[in-house]
Amino acid sequence: MSPEEFQQNLKAKATQVSTYVQTRFASTAGNVALRFINGNFRAGGYQGKTFKKWKPSQGTTLVKSGALRAANYYTTQPGQATLKNNMPYANVHNEGFKGDVAIKAHSRNSYGKKKVGTGKLTKSGKERKQTVTFKTGEKAIRSHTRKINMPQRQFMPINAGDSPVLNNAVTRAVTNDIKAILNQ
Repeated sequence: MSPEEFQQNLKAKATQVSTYVQTRFASTAGNVALRFINGNFRAGGYQGKTFKKWKPSQGTTLVKSGALRAANYYTTQPGQATLKNNMPYANVHNEGFKGDVAIKAHSRNSYGKKKVGTGKLTKSGKERKQTVTFKTGEKAIRSHTRKINMPQRQFMPINAGDSPVLNNAVTRAVTNDIKAILNQ
């Protein structure tokens, strides 16, 4: 290879790397970050400098309907990916909250149960009964404040240097992509 060919080849590779950084890097980093967040949900904690297990709650912590986990996404700009979650309670869970919350005035239903005949008979000839729940009344609740102490259950990074595990995963993915460009 002559020096002129080497120089042209080097310029072509530099252009390819620059194009990668401007176009594909952000989506690669965003996809790695989404896999990292889903891994945190599966593990039940946050992998930062150390693993912080979430304080337990009833059922699977942070997963009742799966809406919080499914709402994670990223947006891209040239050379940058931004993680987002638009659920109204995502920030409270990710960063924790301690303080007063205003509760609006509302009504609360009260319910009762009673046994009702089904129209079918048992072997002994008695009518089968079924327990039915029904609304017995409504009570007005005045507006008030409630003290809330929501522990932090971080699932996505807050700052850029929050998780060396995530940073290493992004670095590995980008390094592999750049090596593939240079070895073409």
